[in-house]
Amino acid sequence: MMSEQVAGLIRDMFPGIGVTIPRERRITVYSTADRLHDVLRGLHGAGVTHVTTITCMDKIERGMFELLYHLWWENNLITVRIEIPRAIPVIPTITTIFPGALSYEREIQGMFGIQVENIPDPRRILLSDEFPLGVYPLRKDYEVK
Repeated sequence: MMSEQVAGLIRDMFPGIGVTIPRERRITVYSTADRLHDVLRGLHGAGVTHVTTITCMDKIERGMFELLYHLWWENNLITVRIEIPRAIPVIPTITTIFPGALSYEREIQGMFGIQVENIPDPRRILLSDEFPLGVYPLRKDYEVK
C-alpha cells in the first residue's frame, strides 16, 4: 500500500492527530502521551503486528523527552511521536498491545530514567547491578567521570 493511502487510513482512524509523510514509505504520527494507547491499539487492530523499536531523545533545552515508537505496516515505517515532561517522566507500558516492546521499555527506563507504568519486568537490561541508581547515562545532563 502506498504511503498516502496508509496515512489517509490513519487520519480517518484518528481525527485531529497530525500525520505527515516525510518521504515515501515513512509516515509520522504526532500523538500525545494520553492518546498513545488509543493510537497504538487502533494501529494494532488495523493490522500492525509489532514494534520494530522505541527511541528516546532528551530535549533538555525544552524540558521534554521525545519518544518515537517505530512500527512496520504495509511496507511503511510508521513512527508515533509523543513528548513527555522531563520533570515527570512517566509513560504507560505498551506490552499489553505489543508484548515484544518489553526490552525497549526496559532500555528506556534504565538509560533515561523514564518510569514505565505497569511494566511486566522492570529489571535493568543494559546497565549492571553495580551502576548507581538514579543515574541515567543517555540523559544530556549525565556527566562522565
